[in-house]
Amino acid sequence: MSGLLSKANAAEETVENEAKGETVAEVLPAVQEGGGPDIPTLLKTGGWVIIIIGGLLSLQGGSWGIVVVLVVLVLGIGALYGGQALSEEGVNPTKMGIAAALAILLTVGPYGIGIFIGAPDTFAIAELEYDEDDNELSFKVLGGIDEATATINTISSTGVETEVWSGSKSLGDNGARFKISIEDFFEGNSDTCIYCEDSTLVDYQLVVDDGEGTSSTIDLNPGFTTREVLHAGVQIQDHMTSENSGTGTSGSTTTVIDGLIIDVLAGIMPDDHEPLDGGLHSMSTGEEDAGTLGIVQGDYTLELSVLKGTTKKWSHPTVSVDGYAASYNSGGEFKNGEMTTWLRMGGTSTDENGILFLHEDDFYDGDGCYTFEIKITNSFYVDNVLDEEVDTDSILLESRMSWELQFDKYNDDDGGPSARTYDAC
Repeated sequence: MSGLLSKANAAEETVENEAKGETVAEVLPAVQEGGGPDIPTLLKTGGWVIIIIGGLLSLQGGSWGIVVVLVVLVLGIGALYGGQALSEEGVNPTKMGIAAALAILLTVGPYGIGIFIGAPDTFAIAELEYDEDDNELSFKVLGGIDEATATINTISSTGVETEVWSGSKSLGDNGARFKISIEDFFEGNSDTCIYCEDSTLVDYQLVVDDGEGTSSTIDLNPGFTTREVLHAGVQIQDHMTSENSGTGTSGSTTTVIDGLIIDVLAGIMPDDHEPLDGGLHSMSTGEEDAGTLGIVQGDYTLELSVLKGTTKKWSHPTVSVDGYAASYNSGGEFKNGEMTTWLRMGGTSTDENGILFLHEDDFYDGDGCYTFEIKITNSFYVDNVLDEEVDTDSILLESRMSWELQFDKYNDDDGGPSARTYDAC
């Protein structure tokens, strides 16, 4: 009895072991009898990997030739075919046809579409900057072109277009950076005056061309291409101080004029700008919008002198302007400001409130007509030649404003407010 039971148990274990073996075979089809990889499966998987790589190359367009893409396609389809041929079920024409169609669509499709629609290589002008420190215009050209040619053209008020600068650069992976010195293309101001029409003004355009008929154009900012100061103005106001005389109940305090506070403005103004009664200037009355002051972002020097008749009575230290930043040395003290509005000048004395003014002892020579003369020397101008190479008179702007000053009449004779009107003369 026990022998029969042992035989029955042995038979049952044999059946269970055979079932487990079949299950393992189904779960691990990629393992052969010797424990090695399933070659057909590896070939089919590798074929699809190759086809996907071909698709990625195709998306790169012209950077990978069609021959390279086709070679990758053939390798991928070949691997798929080999995998099916070595498998137990053999080559299935339907499956192979579907796989080949998908491979062709995935690999050659993007490349073919790009050729069919004829999409050109594109480029863009980026990072256009105006560098006032180095007096340069700079920009980058980015895109899928090999070389870019940049030109700067001037357009006159009559519409005549003239090329004034040109240069070419090859584009790398990060594009190409162009840097152009102002003096290499400047041919005159884009703005020459306010509320006027002037045939000498010049507009500037930047054009970038890929050599294949595609170009991009940008109008340059007139604020940067208006480099020359063409007008300058002065405004004045008296500086008052109190003087004590006598002591106690017999003492008195008298207010006197002891000098002038002077402001200057340089840039682009109406042609008829002028000094006004009261020491004002036509650009300081508030009638002109602050946005139309015509400030020039350029490089120039400013010299201010005070004359009586033809005799120079005092000269202000030379003011250097770089862009908008103005600086000068007054009595050993370095002064800074911005020529974006009226710029306060230095002087010869400082009052108890820290106000710097031109003391009457340093320029005043009795009542009369005094002229405030401004000389501007521009660094960039129409002839495109540096200062030292030409007669400076050709680039010198002189502007004069005159007022009647009556300090003596006011101080000595107590002339009253009428002596402080500073009539233009």
